[in-house]
Amino acid sequence: MQSITEKLGAPPLLPSVGKPPSLRELSLRITVSTPMAGGGVEAGIVDTQRPVRVPSIRGHLRYWWRMMNMNSQDKDEREAEIWGSTEKPGKVYVDVPEQPNVLMRYCDNNFDFNRSGPEIYALFSSLPNRQAPGKNIAHENFTFTLSLKYPEQFNDDVRLALSAWIYFGGLGARTRRGCGSLSCDKVPVTLREIIEAAPHITLWRKNSAGNNPMSAWSYAVKRYRDYRQRRNNGQENRPGRSKWPEPDSIRIMTGKYPDKHKPRNYLPLPSFPRAALGMPIIFHFKGIGEPDDVEVIPNLKDSSRMASPVITKALCDNGTWYSAVIILPHDDIFGTKLKFKTKSRITHTEEVKPLKSNEYSKLETMPGQSDAISGFEEFISGDFKKEAAI
Repeated sequence: MQSITEKLGAPPLLPSVGKPPSLRELSLRITVSTPMAGGGVEAGIVDTQRPVRVPSIRGHLRYWWRMMNMNSQDKDEREAEIWGSTEKPGKVYVDVPEQPNVLMRYCDNNFDFNRSGPEIYALFSSLPNRQAPGKNIAHENFTFTLSLKYPEQFNDDVRLALSAWIYFGGLGARTRRGCGSLSCDKVPVTLREIIEAAPHITLWRKNSAGNNPMSAWSYAVKRYRDYRQRRNNGQENRPGRSKWPEPDSIRIMTGKYPDKHKPRNYLPLPSFPRAALGMPIIFHFKGIGEPDDVEVIPNLKDSSRMASPVITKALCDNGTWYSAVIILPHDDIFGTKLKFKTKSRITHTEEVKPLKSNEYSKLETMPGQSDAISGFEEFISGDFKKEAAI
């Protein structure tokens, strides 16, 4: 009797298949060194069960890869090859093997930060307001393990993006105001190498008093807040009048202002230079005869937000903590048109001055500068050191 093999014949030889490419593995212990806001599936909420989400980290790594490679000619094709596209998955595998246990702070009127301190400025979206109660934030200094696997050919790309994220980025929401700042004892690429690889990114830094992340974060945010909120001296506990042109611009556009707050004729009006620092911006007026609240947003089809090109944070370099300001490329934002959102409607005005204008050099808030970003760099130049590629 014939065997089954004899009846059917020997199976055809399959084409030889090479071994799958070996994957390089990288594992780091990363500390979230300042309070983390949000970061969960629900916007603004910390997921207490999974505070460190893999999709979020993948998004951060992709963003910082793009930022580091923005001047490369083949960046779009290479980005899709490394990080994936709608047609194919990425080649970088990200994992957080164990979720950390995090302590939570509830942001309410008894919050343990000074109510007038810079930390509150950074965390304002987690505080209670007339529309919503306060939110929980994750206490600083929790640690997690990040594991990456990727083909050897992408080693330089992944190490550079990962290091840029650790130095300049963060985890969760409000990372551009330093929430969720990161540190790691074994960052794959040095800060000097990052600066040299991306001369289009500007770093300003200052040694932290006390050499700790919280004081470093606090001071960086304070300098940013002080710049954005420059005012004349007030009386008693009331703040003085803003030195910026936006409030008077809104008064002119709405035709609403009390006699004591008539628009000043020495300002370039109507103009909104601080919109270059990110939107939306909400202006709240108090007093009889003043305009209703106005929200300034970019005149874009798909978004009411424009991320700030200015990052203020705590930065750790070789065990030393710095108050840091990172200026991202931003020339394209100066042509952004604005919308003005009130309770009743959204209006668009072509009459406002652009976000960059030589007329702004007359402003006390940024003398000699034509835009608010350059004005902020001048503002901090007395105590922050500007880093440049050698």
